[in-house]
Amino acid sequence: MIAAWFDLARFNEPLLLVTAPLIGAALAAAVPNARASWAIAVMSAAIGALIALDMATRGLFEGAAVGVSRHDGAGLFIAPVLGIAGLLVVLAFGALAKDVSTRAAPFANALVLASVAGWNGALFAGDLVSMFLASEVAWIAGVGLVAICGERDRAALNGAMQMVIVGGVGAATTLLGVGLINNGLGSVELLAFTTAQLRAPNVTALGVGLVVLGFAIKAGAAPFHAWVGAGVGRTGAGAALALGVLASVGAVTVLIRAAGFAFAAPELGGGVAAVLGAIGAASVVFGSLQAVGARNLKRLAAYAGIAQIGCILLSAALGSPAGLAAALVQTFSMCAAALALFTGAAAMGVVNVASLDGLGRRAPLASVAISVGALSLMGAPLTIGFLGRWRMIEAGVGAGWWWAAAAVVAASLAGVFYAGKLIDRLYFRKSSAPYIGEGGAWRWLFGPAFVVSIVAILIGLEPIVLLNAADAAATRIMGLAP
Repeated sequence: MIAAWFDLARFNEPLLLVTAPLIGAALAAAVPNARASWAIAVMSAAIGALIALDMATRGLFEGAAVGVSRHDGAGLFIAPVLGIAGLLVVLAFGALAKDVSTRAAPFANALVLASVAGWNGALFAGDLVSMFLASEVAWIAGVGLVAICGERDRAALNGAMQMVIVGGVGAATTLLGVGLINNGLGSVELLAFTTAQLRAPNVTALGVGLVVLGFAIKAGAAPFHAWVGAGVGRTGAGAALALGVLASVGAVTVLIRAAGFAFAAPELGGGVAAVLGAIGAASVVFGSLQAVGARNLKRLAAYAGIAQIGCILLSAALGSPAGLAAALVQTFSMCAAALALFTGAAAMGVVNVASLDGLGRRAPLASVAISVGALSLMGAPLTIGFLGRWRMIEAGVGAGWWWAAAAVVAASLAGVFYAGKLIDRLYFRKSSAPYIGEGGAWRWLFGPAFVVSIVAILIGLEPIVLLNAADAAATRIMGLAP
């Protein structure tokens, strides 16, 4: 009897990935004590991460039925990444108590879990309406985090308001696209792209383009990224960490998932590729230029993430298993680098890049995390960033997209400038100001994030498991899995 219930639970793991963090969020918000609320959030996030790891292992490596469609490779690959990142973000929140008032702390913990639940729901939703609603839950949770963690800074509240406005535009764009798809396809079910005849190909293509555009806005892809600097740059370290890691990874993966289903319809593939390619190229250019000129460390990390998103979209635009696998590897790389940079900045208590001068000796572990993250952003050899870029260049050249491969190389060269200056300031400059990093017993909670991000980036030394998982996921996305 117990075994039967266990098997049933494992078959419904996609549902548990949504309900576990949502129940945890409700409990965390209901408990008035900040530390007790945080402990509940940690347990809920840990349960979600374990469920995601089990589901991905069985779905990608064992070919087991895990309650999702045969096209849901993106969700299977990213769910454990998102789950582990969510756990590390919640852990780090325990060391960032000063960012949030005692009364608001339980709600901040709940919003992090709600964000994870929302993106998980969007990754495994069976139709476009459910995907949209789940992504809205995650987006609104992110807005709430920016407002709560930046309640002492009016600029952060302005950033939250910008996110509300931009999110409204993105939501309207997505809903209009869903309506057009329903009119042209006769259904909003994602699997309908693989089986149904298009009644109005042009209308459906326009709808898909609008849906892609709406999710690109939420991902912060250029030229729709105005909210990124305002939302991330001036809010508290906890909200910046959640947005920079969870929101960016979740949104870009949902975008890849939606595009992957559209690629299944030959009449739509060319248009989807054009939209993704244009947004990807713009993101590489704008993200790299703004990262080079950024003086705020959180903004630099956020703009670098936009450039990474551009590379991901360029790979996904190829519409091939090789391109999609490269996009997933680069998404993993982006998550690890963002985790390293944002947690390093939070642990040091640093806001401006100039404040990093000489901190390599005063905060060695945080400095190593930032340095390894910076090397990955450059695409330095032996890092996962290099592997992701290499796979993207291979896929682009193989498809004849030389310009896309050139854009990826340009992104790496720009990374040498904006990421290289972080390493320069940490280890080759003398400190001109006293170190104001976080102290106290709770500071050790940054440690897991440092260690995991460094290990993830150095997977580039032995990447076979990651590459096999990405290849299996890309095969599922294209509907080629048995």
